Amino acid sequence: MKLRDNKWGFDLNLDNPFRIFRVLREIAIEKVGEENIVDLSRGDPGYGFSPSVHGREFFSFLLEIDTILNHPGEHFVSDNRDDFDTLWQKIQDHAKANYNVKKAEKLINDFYFFLTRIEKYASAQGLNWDKKKIIFEIFKYSAVSGGSYLDPQGETLVRLVVADHYNKKFGINIDYQDLIFVQGVSHGIGTIFAVLCDPEVGFLLPGDNVLISSPVYSPYNTIMQNRGLNTFSIPFDSSTGKVVGDIDEILASAPENIKLICLIDPNNPTGFINDDVFLQKIADFAEKRNCLIISDEVYNDFFFEKIKSIMNFARKRTILIGGRSKIERSTGLRFGEFVIPKEAQKYITENILKSKLDQAVDLMQLLIFGKAPGGIKGEFHHVTFVTGPSQYLGLSHMIFGDDDRAEYLKRIRVNMETFYEILGLKYNKNLYYTCFDLHSIPGDTKQNFAPEELFIGLAKKGVVLIPANLFFSKEDRAKHDYRSFARGSLPNLTFSNLQKAAKLIKEYITN
Repeated sequence: MKLRDNKWGFDLNLDNPFRIFRVLREIAIEKVGEENIVDLSRGDPGYGFSPSVHGREFFSFLLEIDTILNHPGEHFVSDNRDDFDTLWQKIQDHAKANYNVKKAEKLINDFYFFLTRIEKYASAQGLNWDKKKIIFEIFKYSAVSGGSYLDPQGETLVRLVVADHYNKKFGINIDYQDLIFVQGVSHGIGTIFAVLCDPEVGFLLPGDNVLISSPVYSPYNTIMQNRGLNTFSIPFDSSTGKVVGDIDEILASAPENIKLICLIDPNNPTGFINDDVFLQKIADFAEKRNCLIISDEVYNDFFFEKIKSIMNFARKRTILIGGRSKIERSTGLRFGEFVIPKEAQKYITENILKSKLDQAVDLMQLLIFGKAPGGIKGEFHHVTFVTGPSQYLGLSHMIFGDDDRAEYLKRIRVNMETFYEILGLKYNKNLYYTCFDLHSIPGDTKQNFAPEELFIGLAKKGVVLIPANLFFSKEDRAKHDYRSFARGSLPNLTFSNLQKAAKLIKEYITN
């Protein structure tokens, strides 16, 4: 697993942090055993939190009903001619025959609530769907069980719910036609750059500039480097989330050929959101330079106070990437989305990409082509790449996960506050992630240690952190040594293990 032939096995200045943490994890397993590791290295809540129980129970019931409507003796699409009342009676009879009275009543009520909610969303988005139509959409060809290829853009029924979510969160007035499902946000990021950097599209060329934050999710830095793109970074204080310097002066000094602005809001690795003043300045800059904006917002549901996105300020030029994975504690679903309002679909095509879409009818089709392996010509454009079970399980979590989600958010806040309190650091209301200097912990006795040794020493204690050095821009790293900075994912542990991790870090750094 060594990445470099040196005494540490890796170099914080050169090696991908997402490879380094695997080396650290192996060290931790060897020293304390996997069952004793406290791993804060990955942005995956699955180690400390489980998906919605209510959502899983309802999805299980959907799978049961699918076996009633689709089996070797009956094919729902071709064989079933029941009206809604007859179908509904079959569903109720199954619940009553297989569950106790209380559980059956709950499942029946949930199903009717589910149908009513979808019917409402469909009507609001211009579709005249009744409950029979909704049942048909769920169970046709056993889509809910993974029995068929799905709409390459994503199932209409599921997109109805995701669109409604964004409208409630940000008031952006979109509908199901403005969404494309992708296999998680990372798939969306990769797709965007595959499309924009393709020679036939010719939008981003080697030597072009991209405006981005520092620190930033390090794969963005890697993407830019690998594709020969230059970055112009806005520096942020990782402990407060505030811009370092005057934002007007920073933007005024930006090079002329900036074509793309990448926002990660809320930020990974710092866990802070951008305020409205900052978003307006970015929108004004983008309008002046006619830039495309990509906004990675997979963490936006963690902030109740975040009621605006860059899309509220720069609607016609923004592609938002979001996902259900983090907020629903279901990263394994690989269920994300592009959100592109119709104004943006038109404006980006005609005024930014300038109609360089010879291989596709429009921007939406180009992205559907581009998310498939093999290029942007649509070799596998007939496949969604988000499976039916993932879409319908994610949908079940969205509709029935409110109580679990509220408890999850409450516990994350407690985790954040506790972690900072134990380390003796000031907590400034960031969520999900922390990005901090190990040397900033009060009582530090390790000032003379090589930065690599700090991470290895912690791994030997059973604590795995991801080194944050390469999350910062080259310009920032030239001004300051960030090799002792770590990113921690604080939903990644139960409360007791979170306390354990903080205490072990504090003990190691101060002894």
